[in-house]
Amino acid sequence: MKKHILSFATLLLITFSVLMITSCRSKNSTNNQSKIVFPIDEYDSEPISQSGFSGARLLASNKGFKMPESITLDTRNNYIYVSNINGEPDVKDSSGYITRVMLSGEIIDTLPIANLNAPKGMTVAEQTLFIADIDRIVVYDIEAQKVTKIYQPEGAEFLNDAACDADNNVYVSDSKAGCVFKISQQGELQTLFADSLCAGANGICRADAKIAIAAADRIITIDPINARRRVFAKLHFTPDGLKYHNDSTFIASDFLGNIFAVTQKECRLLVNAREGVNTADFEYLPLQNILIVPTFFNNSIDIYEIGL
Repeated sequence: MKKHILSFATLLLITFSVLMITSCRSKNSTNNQSKIVFPIDEYDSEPISQSGFSGARLLASNKGFKMPESITLDTRNNYIYVSNINGEPDVKDSSGYITRVMLSGEIIDTLPIANLNAPKGMTVAEQTLFIADIDRIVVYDIEAQKVTKIYQPEGAEFLNDAACDADNNVYVSDSKAGCVFKISQQGELQTLFADSLCAGANGICRADAKIAIAAADRIITIDPINARRRVFAKLHFTPDGLKYHNDSTFIASDFLGNIFAVTQKECRLLVNAREGVNTADFEYLPLQNILIVPTFFNNSIDIYEIGL
């Protein structure tokens, strides 16, 4: 038996050697995109369970969309954009498109953007619309009505949602690669972080001075000033869309059609799933207490009034 047991000193030597090899590999890796690793705060591993129901009121349901996946608000022009996949979510078939829509849900027109494949999450930074399209980020000038740039992030597999912070830096989640890409205000592309904490990164939103991400079974916040990540809450469901209500509350959907108000102590159901109606990356108008929800396979935009 003794010959199979390593001494404590030998274990330390092996551990040190592995760490040195890993460090060397990391330093020798090549990637044109800079990578940033953020420190992580500890969190309670127990998920928050559902603790009540606050019924939302369905105000309208507007048809005319083709697999709507994401909605984003243009505050300057007071209308919304809706991404229409119009095909398979991961197939490059040039069949996707973006519709410009009134806040009441009526379609205005289609943006003149050619060769979109399966557009999903979007965000507006000043007069620029950023669109996540499978493995690329399409940049559209709203005023000039044309595409001005297309980013191809290295390692991108399934870009999902997008958000911008107070300084107009843009963040795009990748659900398959398990990371977040950042485009700075100056146009520099970075891989913000990629580790197990970000596995399944999906919904992403601005949270006052921070950025929040829905990933796997948790909501994570990132402080851009001190580069610290913190798990806000661990959930009993897999989140899809995510919006910020206030410092103590987020609104999160699952793809099954449910929408929840999430705090660090409770998870309250706002919208109960209806048969055949999914909930993808919704928009939230906090002053009006309005949710505008793309229903994916149901091909509609549903508008709810909620009580928060």
